[in-house]
Amino acid sequence: MFSDMRCHLVLHTVCSPLSALNLIILKIDKRLRILIFMQNVNNTSYINKNKIINIKSEVLFREAEDDLFYFNKINSAFKKLKTALELTPYHYKSIVMYADICFMKGYIKKALRYYLKAGEILQSDAKVQAAICNCYNIMKDYKNALKYCKKAITLLNYQNFSLLSQLIEIKINILVSQKKYKQAYITFIQAQNILDNNSLNIIYNENYNLINEKIKLQKKLLHSHLKIV
Repeated sequence: MFSDMRCHLVLHTVCSPLSALNLIILKIDKRLRILIFMQNVNNTSYINKNKIINIKSEVLFREAEDDLFYFNKINSAFKKLKTALELTPYHYKSIVMYADICFMKGYIKKALRYYLKAGEILQSDAKVQAAICNCYNIMKDYKNALKYCKKAITLLNYQNFSLLSQLIEIKINILVSQKKYKQAYITFIQAQNILDNNSLNIIYNENYNLINEKIKLQKKLLHSHLKIV
């Protein structure tokens, strides 16, 4: 369930051999990014609660990012992010990536704790809200899962609109598991008005037939009851 959401929320890494030239370019790129950060360190985007981010935290985050994306060194990235957060506990990007890796490792409760922390710092990040929804769903805390699903949907924009079909899918799965077939059916109908055919194919799974059958059964039972009365 919700496998596509995991593909988006949990960082995917591609393991491919890097040539010597690629390694040189990577090192230059890393140094340039650090220099650019240092030149802009006074920018308000790097300030949280009147505290400036420790530059070493940003450097560690960049290195962890490279470890994860370029070298598939998950444990190395995990350790660097942990150190970055010890230096700057409110370093947003490190918190989110640390939570992503926790999720990858199957530490769902720990991932949730860090996603919630990130959500407190920046409440407008739809991806983080969706990740919180996913964690609660896996933990079968459906009340909170639906709460954060709704919150994530309201925060979607053109950059992360692709999350919508996956959020609708998880919402429908939860409603079906709670036997709220009518609400699940209404969600399907609403989805038809806002999603393209490719996105609809993601959520039109076996639940659609199940929902229709349950609704027909409920109508028959209601009709039988009215006849008896």
